[in-house]
Amino acid sequence: MFGKSAEDKAAEKQAKQAAKDKAAMEKFGLDFDSYTENDLRRRNINSAKEITASLAGSKLYSFGSLLSGSANETFSLELARAQVEQNFILIRQNEEIIRLLKKIAEQ
Repeated sequence: MFGKSAEDKAAEKQAKQAAKDKAAMEKFGLDFDSYTENDLRRRNINSAKEITASLAGSKLYSFGSLLSGSANETFSLELARAQVEQNFILIRQNEEIIRLLKKIAEQ
């Protein structure tokens, strides 16, 4: 009578979690339900740019490690970051393939 019912609280909690999940998927470019084919391509281009920047940065860290010997950990982290971006591209490309296969199956 004075508060929300257990069902209302559960529904509100579920809605908040769904919004958080959607935001997390959007952050990494993996919210496929809301993307067109052009959106997927644009995100792949952006990820490729991120990879290029990470690899360029890793070259600078490599040079820095020659001078100071302390950049090895940062170098490894930048390479790992580039691999993560590459994985995002592969995931989105798989989504494109799935969409194309669905179109073929509908014909």
